[in-house]
Amino acid sequence: MNDSWADVFGFTDLGTEDREETLEEVKQLVENLHQEHPEVFDSESISPQDYNRELRDAIFSLGGKYRQGHGADNEDIVRDVFLTPAEKQGKLSFVDQRGSERIDFKGRLADTGETFALDVKGGEGQSIGHLLVPNNTETLLFWSERNARNTKSPPSRLNEVINRAVRWGFNQSEDPSYMVIRDPPAGAVTEDGSVIPDVVVFPEQFPTPSHPDPQLPDLDDLHFAEVLFDVLTGIGDLEEDTIKKHIWWHDLTYTDGTINKEIWNAYDEDITLTTRSIEYSRISDVS
Repeated sequence: MNDSWADVFGFTDLGTEDREETLEEVKQLVENLHQEHPEVFDSESISPQDYNRELRDAIFSLGGKYRQGHGADNEDIVRDVFLTPAEKQGKLSFVDQRGSERIDFKGRLADTGETFALDVKGGEGQSIGHLLVPNNTETLLFWSERNARNTKSPPSRLNEVINRAVRWGFNQSEDPSYMVIRDPPAGAVTEDGSVIPDVVVFPEQFPTPSHPDPQLPDLDDLHFAEVLFDVLTGIGDLEEDTIKKHIWWHDLTYTDGTINKEIWNAYDEDITLTTRSIEYSRISDVS
């Protein structure tokens, strides 16, 4: 991994050989506990033989439990770590409309009156379906709460959830403003241990043949991002280096039937995320 991802940005690389060795040691311990440490069962109601017999079914059952709980847990996390604290601080008001409308939260920023709609997703493998975006939405965003501890490098963990939002925007003729990626296992943290989210900023509208080169917003116009970082990190100034390191500009332009994509960091423009262009005809009807 390029040292800048850890030393400058503060990410943790979960794809190291040391972590692979640790994971293997944990798996070996779980699988062989009954043989290597039978004394553990002296104070338990099951024998080492019972443990070995039921181990596989127990692991499958736990895996299903964790997978089923991720969606609801992620929405609760976003409400508890950001929306509710922000409302208590007088920075926004919001409605939790899960179960009544096909988008998780909607609300309004207190200072600017800007309306927002927020839909929460997990990490890899979770698709974005058809959402009902309120008509008066000024800021539409997706929040990816990453809780899997897979062995992906920091740029891979960032990048693998972004393109889903881009394709959804084109397919649904919507213009997402942000992708918020909060990654407790591998993301950067503040000195007091608070997870710093990464915010991907899209152009003010997605490009079309009639509007091929939409502008990215100015840093001063990122009002929702300002509230987000203030509540989650205690730093409300987007010009602070700590925050700029976690803002990513995602440019989109249309040229000759192709959507060109570029992603670079606000703190260091030489730090980029690998991304591929998209054939416009494959993601949206061309009139």
